[in-house]
Amino acid sequence: MSNLWLDLGNTRLKYWLADDIGQIITSDAKQHLQAPAELLIGLTDRFSALAPEFIGVSSVLGEEVNAQVAESLASLAIPFEFVHVDAHHPLLTSDYDAGQLGVDRWLQILGAVDRKKRQCIVGCGTALTIDLVDHAHHLGGYIFPSIYLQREALFSGTKQISISEGTFTSISEGVNTSDAVHRGILLSIVGAINEITRRNPNYEFTLTGGDAPLLAQHLNHPIHIKDSLLLNGLMRYFDQQNESR
Repeated sequence: MSNLWLDLGNTRLKYWLADDIGQIITSDAKQHLQAPAELLIGLTDRFSALAPEFIGVSSVLGEEVNAQVAESLASLAIPFEFVHVDAHHPLLTSDYDAGQLGVDRWLQILGAVDRKKRQCIVGCGTALTIDLVDHAHHLGGYIFPSIYLQREALFSGTKQISISEGTFTSISEGVNTSDAVHRGILLSIVGAINEITRRNPNYEFTLTGGDAPLLAQHLNHPIHIKDSLLLNGLMRYFDQQNESR
């Protein structure tokens, strides 16, 4: 028995085929260039060949796109279901307005949650999210533009700073404009996370997402990096769904 786990994010479509104990058989990620439904049509033959017994879907792309995705998946004649955020989930309750909590963000928390711990989950994706969880109860959190979104906003909103090459490698003072921009942006996020660690010293901090290693090297608090929190959340969500049926 195998299941296909599908994540439709803001910029990429990711999928994992896993066996009945959660071991990954195959996986891939593709940029969808704001046309995920069209990309998915091109992947249906691939998904059919993988022959999963079930498809679980996480999507942040809204009802209109999700309807197109559902139409493509229906052509496979394989049972599928979308994740819906649940503020009263058996594994994770939340004070957050469930209608405004992104499904990817919620699944990352669900994928990490441990009822025995106080936790802070930092998602380093297109948006950077920080969420505080007290023994499986989500208290709320913060949303920042990622380092790349901050750079784009600065370049598009100013006339004297032009787009230039640069890297997010240091938080020391810059001696030219490119370095000052990149180091200032990185410092803003690193400083925010360090402030949250200062305020919550008894919390376990976990980073996930592509920028996690870049940020972790500048943080003052011990950090765990986990790449598979959203996937873990998907599997936990549907395991719980099956138990409830």
